[in-house]
Amino acid sequence: MKTTFAPIPDIVADIPSLPVVATRILQIIADEAASLLELKKVIALDQSFSARLLRVANSPYYRAQKTISDITDAIARIGLTTVQALIFAVSLRDLRRSADRLDRMIWEHNLGVSVASQLVARTAGFPGMADIAVHGLLHDIGKVFLNLLDKHRYADVIEEVDNKEIPFFEAEQRVFGYDHADMGRHVAKYWMLPEALVFTIANHHEPDLLDMKDAGLKRKALVVKIADAICSDAGIGLSRSGAPTDEEWQYLKLQNPKKRAALADDIRREYETYRDFVLGARSKS
Repeated sequence: MKTTFAPIPDIVADIPSLPVVATRILQIIADEAASLLELKKVIALDQSFSARLLRVANSPYYRAQKTISDITDAIARIGLTTVQALIFAVSLRDLRRSADRLDRMIWEHNLGVSVASQLVARTAGFPGMADIAVHGLLHDIGKVFLNLLDKHRYADVIEEVDNKEIPFFEAEQRVFGYDHADMGRHVAKYWMLPEALVFTIANHHEPDLLDMKDAGLKRKALVVKIADAICSDAGIGLSRSGAPTDEEWQYLKLQNPKKRAALADDIRREYETYRDFVLGARSKS
């Protein structure tokens, strides 16, 4: 795990506040006593979101014969955890005011890892993972800000990744002197995110996670690390990550390559169901 972090330039003035809806979703996820009614109230803040959520619930992906028109039924069909992550993702759209194609590709990967993290955690049989979709969604928030704050140098990062076939965090260290995990931790601390989420953002590429004594933090960070690698191999969004070790695959019960391939297919199908819902349709230009 990282014990020291590279100094980040004073960019606090350039970091927007975490949207109110996203903040409320984090509170609901963290509160085991929070009710479905509270989640419905958050959804009701955005009528367009409510309508699109119903479209997703009635999509062919769920293979349901009965059309539903009630938000409660939609949440039941899609799943509470997925709905929370979708609301959180959509509420972060304001971060993309100056978005470009590269920014979209970063968010496509983030969304893919959010979907993948839920499926990996389920495969591993890990309990207490209600917030893992948000961990996956925000794991590369540092990339978002590196690109938004200095697009020219981040283009240099991508050139390094492509030409030398190295992971993003290595290329970022060469270009910036720090990587997206350092930047992500900086942003997460500014947003006052839960410590477990800060840890995942800061450490999802670290090689010694299996040595951790805190089982909860270890499991979440490893789930995201593995989900990140699967999405990177599957070409979901913009990513090139380091390869997990055999021991890490085994810890998550994914040592069988055929099982990993089947999981990757499931991830791709579910990701494609939600991509345009969260990010909007791709430009045809």
